[in-house]
Amino acid sequence: MNNICVVVVGHGSRLPETKEVYEKVGKLVSEKLGVPTKVAYMKHWEPSIYEAVTSSIKEGFKKIVVVPLFLLPGLHVTDDIPVILGLKEGKTDENNSIVKAPEDVEIIYTANIGGDERLAEIVKDRVNSALGKLL
Repeated sequence: MNNICVVVVGHGSRLPETKEVYEKVGKLVSEKLGVPTKVAYMKHWEPSIYEAVTSSIKEGFKKIVVVPLFLLPGLHVTDDIPVILGLKEGKTDENNSIVKAPEDVEIIYTANIGGDERLAEIVKDRVNSALGKLL
């Protein structure tokens, strides 16, 4: 698996303390999968999606799996990110470029986080914590 890299994509925020959450998720993903994992951002922070993916290509990774850390399948998930990855025709905004991957590099774009049932477990934990484990 030494030619695989994961890029988790967050939206980004003007609040600097929220960046730590994305970085923590990236670290946890790397530990769970045992592969290098980078964090990239749609807006506000660096590296951009373009920067993270092109640096992965330059580092020699042949499979780059891009995972959008978005709950809902909005325009960033369905349009903007696939365009930046070169997987869909379209234009990017002034802050992004389109990745041009060599033929021997595969960019794999996964589904967003969505309504995964594991989220209900997290909500359950938060509710129990708030109520002192009444449920």
